[in-house]
Amino acid sequence: MVSLVGSKIILAVFNFLLLACGFTLVTGGMLILFDSERVQLSRLLTVGYLSTLPHPLLHYVSIGAALLGLLLAGTGILGCWAACMHSYCMLTFYLLIIVIALVGECAIYIVAWLWPNCMGLGPATDELVKALQRNYGVSGQEHFTVAVDLAQTMFKCCGIDSANEYDTSLWRLQGLGPRLAVPLTCCKLLNANDTKAYLSPRPINQNFCQDLEKQTHSAYRHTVGCWMALDQWYREHYFAFLMVGFVIVLVEFCVLMSTILSCTRIYHYNQELKEASRQIERDPPDPTFTPVSRASSSQAGAYSNDTYALTDQFNKQHQAQVNQYKDTEQFNKQGAYANLVERA
Repeated sequence: MVSLVGSKIILAVFNFLLLACGFTLVTGGMLILFDSERVQLSRLLTVGYLSTLPHPLLHYVSIGAALLGLLLAGTGILGCWAACMHSYCMLTFYLLIIVIALVGECAIYIVAWLWPNCMGLGPATDELVKALQRNYGVSGQEHFTVAVDLAQTMFKCCGIDSANEYDTSLWRLQGLGPRLAVPLTCCKLLNANDTKAYLSPRPINQNFCQDLEKQTHSAYRHTVGCWMALDQWYREHYFAFLMVGFVIVLVEFCVLMSTILSCTRIYHYNQELKEASRQIERDPPDPTFTPVSRASSSQAGAYSNDTYALTDQFNKQHQAQVNQYKDTEQFNKQGAYANLVERA
């Protein structure tokens, strides 16, 4: 008979891993969602149509990760329940959910891995430079302005390629802000270690920082562009995203294989049950057969009550036969004696 214990244990273990992945995604998604600085900085990573979204890209990624985690956790619970049952239909339904989730995630990860630019991901230098010159300090683009200030404070840089980009920006040409050569976040700050320094920067020396002479402002202003640091930050998060996706896909693939194994084992188990039922119908047991129990070694040589009853009954029958024999012999003797009298 096929045993279902091994396949059920394997399915339960992989579903527990799927459940753990789900809870991890929910926790990670919530942590990223409430990390306002990380989410705000991701606004600089989107180009094209994604740049018009009301929230930064990482905001939607964190929500999607949390929702995916809830889906995986629910699927893991369903899988653990299905592993404890012998229901072929339940496992088939569960298998369908896993296949749909696996195909969808594989499609997203393959596109994100091979063609990230098609999804509007990744910092593009020319696009970022144009966006900075067009949007920085402009009314209605406050979120973009804050993201640029955050990047310049965090990475200790100025502009995308260089600080010269502000010379031809709307912020400088139209005088949309204070009469400054560069934003204050390009300056070296007294409160550089403050996590909110980008909201209220305090330069070490604002006059020297805003001086047009390079020899004067080089000691008080960041002169390197932000593009290299942004690209490195993007690659680290992009790699982490792909690794998490790979682990989830691998776990789901193992769950898929263990589910298929359980389905095949249940199928063979049901087939053997049906074959055994047909065998019983073809060869029914003899109703007159009475199993004989064998006495144990401790009871060897002992007589049971049935044995005593059988012996007593045998003695009575034997005594009746003896009496009948005696009566017959006496009757024969009496008949022989009568014959002798008649002859005499």
